[in-house]
Amino acid sequence: MRKLKVLFISLASLALLFNACKSNSTSNSPSNGPGNSYFPNSNGTSYKYSVTKTDSAKNTTSGTRSTTYSGTTTLNGVVYQNEIDTLSFSGLSFVTNSLFVKTGDTVYFAIDTSGLSQVIPDSLRQYITISSGIKAFQFPFVQNTSWQVFNLGLNISGFAVNLVSVSGTYIGTEQVPLNLTSGATNMSAAKIQYTLTLKIPTANPLVFNTKTYTAFAWMANNVGMIQMEGNGAILDAFTGAGINFADTTSNITQSLISYNIK
Repeated sequence: MRKLKVLFISLASLALLFNACKSNSTSNSPSNGPGNSYFPNSNGTSYKYSVTKTDSAKNTTSGTRSTTYSGTTTLNGVVYQNEIDTLSFSGLSFVTNSLFVKTGDTVYFAIDTSGLSQVIPDSLRQYITISSGIKAFQFPFVQNTSWQVFNLGLNISGFAVNLVSVSGTYIGTEQVPLNLTSGATNMSAAKIQYTLTLKIPTANPLVFNTKTYTAFAWMANNVGMIQMEGNGAILDAFTGAGINFADTTSNITQSLISYNIK
């Protein structure tokens, strides 16, 4: 069972899995509550956000994130839309490309599981279960109802544990103040809480320390994502920057400053 420790040490490297590429599914959802118009996805739709990130030492950096939906990519027979994110901080910019599929009731972001071959020993790979994609949103939103966003589990000889799990929960609607380039305004938005749970092996491989982190997202009807706030390890996975389990102490705030819905 010492190999459980080896597996968790590898989790930091699994950040590579969240940077691009993968799968699609369907779900059965109740017919009430905010629907998929809260995620407009026409080609050419674009957003710009102000971004503030605070690290564990309380150092703060500010910048912008620009997002555009541009064209498609076909992977393993599935047609994905491209989300192009440009993050700009202190005069430096970098661009990432994420892939997603929007169905009638879900939005899935792709993940590339090929990186597992580099970070998990062959002897352990057969015991790993991993979500085929990140289910960012499940429509329609139903108050206080949760869905599984992502899961990475380990099952060895009947011993099963979810080492990494992320859930999403629709909380309700709120009025969100925004400072748009066109002027200050308030938007009614659906509020979602994301919860990341990590189970960290101890000296006793059957005992785990559990750490939980949260982040929130606000989405407006016919506009899309207007604000995000909370733990950086969660929010980076939705903004093209990947997820970094080694940096669960950072806090990120993103607020919409302009948008163009096609």
